[in-house]
Amino acid sequence: MLLKVYLNVLVASLALIAGLLVISHISSTQALAQGDENNETKISNTTVATGNNTIILNPQETNETYKWVNSSGGINPTLGIAKGSEYLIKIKNPTDTKHELIIEDAKHSEIAKSKEIQPGKNTEFKFSTEKTGQLNYYCEYHPETMRGIIKIIENP
Repeated sequence: MLLKVYLNVLVASLALIAGLLVISHISSTQALAQGDENNETKISNTTVATGNNTIILNPQETNETYKWVNSSGGINPTLGIAKGSEYLIKIKNPTDTKHELIIEDAKHSEIAKSKEIQPGKNTEFKFSTEKTGQLNYYCEYHPETMRGIIKIIENP
């Protein structure tokens, strides 16, 4: 009887340890990405797409100043992506002016861009890169206030 109790405690302890290891692994994997219905995980002001590799980045106007905002409310967030993975960047423009997302490298060479997004309209485009490092993104029409960084890591 006593042996049976010890075995049950041992099995329960092992199950708990295994569960903690799985949670720890998931947490470290998500340190790449914004917790919402779009399979994104938000860490500080860094957004990394997970799951379906969708990044939502929308213009927002506050006191006549425009900023990029992710679905968790992060302003001009750092975007983290994995090298070699394709991402769908979705943009909804609720403002009263047009915007256009430009992605450039450190030498200010354009790598990708969205279409021009008129007020009240939406757009999306696919993006991937085969290099690690850092890129910049900004709005063609508001480059001083709508600007952020994209960090590219090795695919985990």
